[in-house]
Amino acid sequence: MTQYMELLEEYKQVIDVYEIVGEWEVWIGYQRVKIKVKKDKRGGYVSSTSHFYHGSTQAGPYISSRNDGSTIEEALRSAMSQLLSFYKTDDAKAEWVVNESY
Repeated sequence: MTQYMELLEEYKQVIDVYEIVGEWEVWIGYQRVKIKVKKDKRGGYVSSTSHFYHGSTQAGPYISSRNDGSTIEEALRSAMSQLLSFYKTDDAKAEWVVNESY
């Protein structure tokens, strides 16, 4: 845990702390998607994406339950898996849904 994370945890109102270690932009088809990776206080990494893919045959956008890893690379791979697991280049009715929590 970094000294800044420790500093923030000194406040009793703070229930959790993450440090942003990187943010990337990728283009999937014509959609720009951002991927953010954060380090948690235990030394693991979690990712989040600016959008979720909603294919026309899916009930809703795909949001993976696995967004973590023990390295930045693993967290990035988890993010890409979420984005591409159901992605179809020829699905004209698919949508990219904005992640309001990004």
